[in-house]
Amino acid sequence: MADQIISVRMPSSLVTELKELAEKNHYLDVSEELRSLLRDKWLEHKDPYSLKLLAIKETAAKAALPDKIQILKEGLSKLMEELNDISN
Repeated sequence: MADQIISVRMPSSLVTELKELAEKNHYLDVSEELRSLLRDKWLEHKDPYSLKLLAIKETAAKAALPDKIQILKEGLSKLMEELNDISN
């Protein structure tokens, strides 16, 4: 795979928002944040349920309280409904 440089023009408000996200996510600059966002969207497009399953796994790891377990169950049932809709 060859590297390519792409020039992107965007409104200053979007640049400001990307800078804030880059700082929040501990990236060195906006280009790293933009690559991360694009990678996530590409993976989501490639396999729309991989990121949702990853989010559910992260939630399950944090679920120690009964109310969080209920939230996890609701998320899993919603995902199962979406999977059933796709398979039909």
